[in-house]
Amino acid sequence: MIKEFANALSEKMKLGLPGFEAHKLMAPISRPIKNYEEKDYPNAKKSSVLILFYPFNEEIHIVFIKRPSYDGVHSGQVSFPGGKSEELDTSRQHTALRETEEEIGVTSSEITVFGKLSDIYIPPSNFFVFPYLGYTSTRPDFKLDPTEVEYLIEAPIKLLADPKIKSTLKMQRGGE
Repeated sequence: MIKEFANALSEKMKLGLPGFEAHKLMAPISRPIKNYEEKDYPNAKKSSVLILFYPFNEEIHIVFIKRPSYDGVHSGQVSFPGGKSEELDTSRQHTALRETEEEIGVTSSEITVFGKLSDIYIPPSNFFVFPYLGYTSTRPDFKLDPTEVEYLIEAPIKLLADPKIKSTLKMQRGGE
């Protein structure tokens, strides 16, 4: 089931990624969106994330993490496992796998990476993000790092594909 899903998604991605259109659909209304290229952000910090798919209860799921509260721009946010590139990382993909293991305890030997999505720049934190796709053949035995992850959010992808769950919410940052 999961391998067939990954193969089908990989084939579909060969037809092209939605990049700009997908970013525009989900970005804050006030954020300008364009096709992001790393060369346009030479001073941005580099990071990678892993979008991890796995079978659970006879459905394909995806995992998000809820970051703990701390003094930082991404405090308390929901995200994919991932983080900042380090000097010892051998590639952007290595960063995504290393961070996934550090944050949720899923080792790179358990994960099959099968694709990469469009890069994106995150203005509030000045991060240029490289998103990778991977899967595990079974639901992982998650081991959360409490300094990095408050809790997991596991969601069936069919729920995320439902357009009825998208909504708009006006938020204020830091009393603005």
